[in-house]
Amino acid sequence: MSKKELEQHYLNTTYSVFIDEKKCAIKINKPLPAVIQKLVNKEKSAAILTAWNPRSQALSLAENKSRNNELILKLKNYTIFNAVGQGEDPSWLAEESYLIPGIEKSQADIMAVKFEQYAYVWCESEKPASLIFTQLWQNKL
Repeated sequence: MSKKELEQHYLNTTYSVFIDEKKCAIKINKPLPAVIQKLVNKEKSAAILTAWNPRSQALSLAENKSRNNELILKLKNYTIFNAVGQGEDPSWLAEESYLIPGIEKSQADIMAVKFEQYAYVWCESEKPASLIFTQLWQNKL
């Protein structure tokens, strides 16, 4: 998959967050659902991070779960909400993720790079969700 195709795949993904037994769908460059917007307004910002499929290379379910468990340990000082990222390609499993309200962008960048992610979702008060590409993306051929 070319870099341009991969970028489009990320942009077309639906990021579903589970809050109070409600599923809230986030799309890049679209307004945040009211429940998420309220949370983001309170905390000023939020990120959706995952440790699944580093550098967009598919790993086994067991490896991905193990990596996400490691990510959870790094996020122990935050309140987190379960999320999943589901692309349009049905052959690609939905990636388990976490919405982390209150995380600073610099910290989200560090975590994304540590877990070898090309990008993550960034949410700010009164703004649509955005896709932030990490330094690993810049280095991708």
